[in-house]
Amino acid sequence: MNENRVLKLSKSIIVRSLLFLIIALTAVTIGGMYYFVNRHTQMNLASTFEANKVHLQQMSTALHNEMQQFGNQLTLLAKTSEIKSMDPAIAAGYLKSYNISPLFISGEKISLFDRNDSLICDNTMIVSTATKYPIDFTKITPHRPYISGWYRDPDNMRPKRAFATVVADNAKGNGSLVASFSAQRLWKILSDSKVGKKGYYVAINSEGEIIFHPDLEKWLADHHKISELGIRNFSPKNEEIKKVKFYTLSDGQEYLANYVYDTIYDIGLLSLQPKEEIDEQISTLLLVSKVMLVTALIAILLVSVWFYRKLVLPMTKLIVHTIKISEGDIEAEDIDFGKRQDEIGILAKHFNIMHGTIKRQIAELNAHREMLEQEVRERTKELEEANKKLDLISRTDELTGLPNRRDMLRTIDNEIQRIARTRKPLCFIFIDIDHFKNVNDTYGHACGDEVLKHVSGTIRNLLRKYDVLARYGGEEFLTLLPETDLMGAKTVAERFRSTIENTTVTYGKLSIKATITLGVALYDSALGVDRSIQMADRALYEGKESGRNKVVVWDPARTTEEDYKAAELERAAKNL
Repeated sequence: MNENRVLKLSKSIIVRSLLFLIIALTAVTIGGMYYFVNRHTQMNLASTFEANKVHLQQMSTALHNEMQQFGNQLTLLAKTSEIKSMDPAIAAGYLKSYNISPLFISGEKISLFDRNDSLICDNTMIVSTATKYPIDFTKITPHRPYISGWYRDPDNMRPKRAFATVVADNAKGNGSLVASFSAQRLWKILSDSKVGKKGYYVAINSEGEIIFHPDLEKWLADHHKISELGIRNFSPKNEEIKKVKFYTLSDGQEYLANYVYDTIYDIGLLSLQPKEEIDEQISTLLLVSKVMLVTALIAILLVSVWFYRKLVLPMTKLIVHTIKISEGDIEAEDIDFGKRQDEIGILAKHFNIMHGTIKRQIAELNAHREMLEQEVRERTKELEEANKKLDLISRTDELTGLPNRRDMLRTIDNEIQRIARTRKPLCFIFIDIDHFKNVNDTYGHACGDEVLKHVSGTIRNLLRKYDVLARYGGEEFLTLLPETDLMGAKTVAERFRSTIENTTVTYGKLSIKATITLGVALYDSALGVDRSIQMADRALYEGKESGRNKVVVWDPARTTEEDYKAAELERAAKNL
């Protein structure tokens, strides 16, 4: 009876104690979880804001460097002898040459003015016409390039700005070299970047005019202000966002904003990340917190039950048994408390059941793990095969099956490294299909594709195993001939030409004769790869100008000191 009384009393005290413990721990857990969620929400916003701020500064620096490099290139051009000569024929030829054209993109123009601010020449391929640049020629100094504000041509509404520098000539006096800088250069940098996963950048000038927006067709086809996005009272020169700030734009969505303004080049960069994207991260945190809360409450209950059971002396035996299992002795024998029906007996019985369940689940988990490991191995193998196919596609021209231009340049780089050790010659053959545009215009592009495949397949069958043929662009092909001098390359090129001339392309019921013009050049390490290929291209151009269907070899003696100097300038510009 005393034992029963003690048991009941013990029960009553434990129930009250555990109830208090559960309430206290639950309150602490909920309060702690609430603080955790709020704290991490603020930290997540601050972290996202700071990360966007750092990336924004990097993007602003990239835009700054792009415009600075443009100005440096213009300064270097102004110091070349062709420009300093102020001679219309010499300067015009130089500005329109292969040396200069790669420095400018579509829509950009470079003009040379004399000391009276009259146009001498520009880089247009037709008759030079004066371009009205929005600059004050009196403000152009020899110290650094003069930069105009942003403007748009009437015939090309893409944003531009003018860069100008002094051209000094002791005989003819100082002139000016002026070039238009197209915002397309900045678009490429900004279009390839995202803010978070769904955000984007907006570039503006000091007047609030949009210079870049991902939706180019909507926002850059004409003049648009940043206020049209829904951002009011925004001062491009003085605006500062020092802490987390959201803007509601005209599309109805909220965006986390960061802003930086480059006073030197008058361009402000605004990063916008959708709030819903940040909320998704927070919602994940809330879900995890709820799971943690439920888990914590279950843990509190289980610990309370576990603690309750520990009050009876026979629990010592159960503790020892539990330790054995926790140390990895899963095969330990079941606990045997006989036929007792009290707390200890019930606990022992269900502990044995739990023990059996654990053993069964471990066996099932081991089997499942083996199955998953096998599946992972199979998936890994499939992924490796897919990656190999993707790599092949990225390096191959889809129509002809030849290496593409990027793969060809990589092959050339490897070959250049090899011949640096062997000292053996290397030649390029530049190939162009004659009157290819007429084929497309007369018979259609499908017929043109057949001509391309015919020419590429015929030439490929004439190559040695270590020669390389690649589609360089359009109807142009480039052949790499390792360990081949100019005479050998000329022989190979003539074999290409005569074979193509003596074969016929069949397209449906049509029989089409195709011819090719070929330019041959020897690799010159002093010129570099690009310039050496340009020599082959010059030879090709001469062949096309003199009648086509012929092989023209570029004589190395024709390479001038100016070519070498231009190559050296290009290398210097790349290293800036």
